[in-house]
Amino acid sequence: MTEIYTSGLVNPIGLTLDDSGNLWVAEQGTGNDDSRISIVTPAGVVHPFLINLPSEIVQGDPIGAEHVQFDIDGKLLIVQGEGADTLSESILVVDPTGFTPGDPPLAISDIEAVYNIGEYSIGQGGATSNPYRLVLGPNDDWYISDAGFNGVIKRDRATGSLSVFTQLGPVVSTGLVYTGTNFYLGSLTGFPFPTGGAKVYQVDLNGNNSVFQDQLTMIVDVAIDPLDNKLLALQYAEFSGGFQNNSGALFIVTSTSVDTLLNGLNFPTGMVFNQSGELFISLFADGEILKVTGIPVSVEDITTSIPETFLLNQNYPNPFNPSTKISWQSPVGSHQSLKIYDLLGNEVATLVDEYKPAGIYEIEFGASGLTSGIYFYRLQTDSFVETKKMILLK
Repeated sequence: MTEIYTSGLVNPIGLTLDDSGNLWVAEQGTGNDDSRISIVTPAGVVHPFLINLPSEIVQGDPIGAEHVQFDIDGKLLIVQGEGADTLSESILVVDPTGFTPGDPPLAISDIEAVYNIGEYSIGQGGATSNPYRLVLGPNDDWYISDAGFNGVIKRDRATGSLSVFTQLGPVVSTGLVYTGTNFYLGSLTGFPFPTGGAKVYQVDLNGNNSVFQDQLTMIVDVAIDPLDNKLLALQYAEFSGGFQNNSGALFIVTSTSVDTLLNGLNFPTGMVFNQSGELFISLFADGEILKVTGIPVSVEDITTSIPETFLLNQNYPNPFNPSTKISWQSPVGSHQSLKIYDLLGNEVATLVDEYKPAGIYEIEFGASGLTSGIYFYRLQTDSFVETKKMILLK
């Protein structure tokens, strides 16, 4: 199920969550030094935390705060993007201790420390510097994806020194996630942003990168689903004479396949999971945060044989908690849609919505974000439609 979690934000981009379930959002603003960090409570109410951060128009678009991340000491790390301001191209450190949503927002004077990244990136050969994402890696060192440098800069926690962790070459590095054993790094190819020109890279702990999956388009963020450790990638848009509205998408990505979870998103820019497997996605142009529940756990082609007829099987187990498997077969290749509905007919999840060749398939559906009750799953192809009932018991 996809729903609007909150709205009224100004070009939201990077997201993180705290232990109380509050969502922290970097808003890039309008280019008039009005970037800010906001807190969204679990009730979906927005409260400003830090205001009047640098926000400048760079190549036609506003760039300000790009991302937020909590450090191991509870300090908030703000990734400030490209610009001429002295705070730009830096990591800003702010202490949120004692701040309650609804308190008067903090100001630039409350910034405790500024760690410049841009000067180092450009000194290492970067044409520009645009720090974009930050994650804590081994030894809780900082790893910063710099979209201008086209790679990742490492800041050593013990010494404070900067070094080049990995560099991709003539592609823009974007979203970054650490798994505990390696990193995944999203990317996009610049103007005219060709379809199929983006890649997700796998980076080992020594900084060696290799292509994990290619033939993607404008990947701006990556994340790991905490329920099954699957890698998700977020597509900003498709480009054809301009960025196309409602052409963003969310994918499950493996080294051999790309499965579409959501499409028709309007310029999504960032995402973060909570520990229950609920996913939050920022929509840049709409100023909204989406909440996505009921994300399928996996999609698998379970045989290479071609069946003779269409068939939708009963899910197993049924009743189930918290996940169940749904299998089906298709004698011909076609666009296939598998969706979940509640008892009132409201769509709560899209498991499959893409072309699939003839074959036998199985998908695992996780329903941790749904309440107990009767649900229906419906398979629809160009020439076949069938619906079956299943029961979630918690």
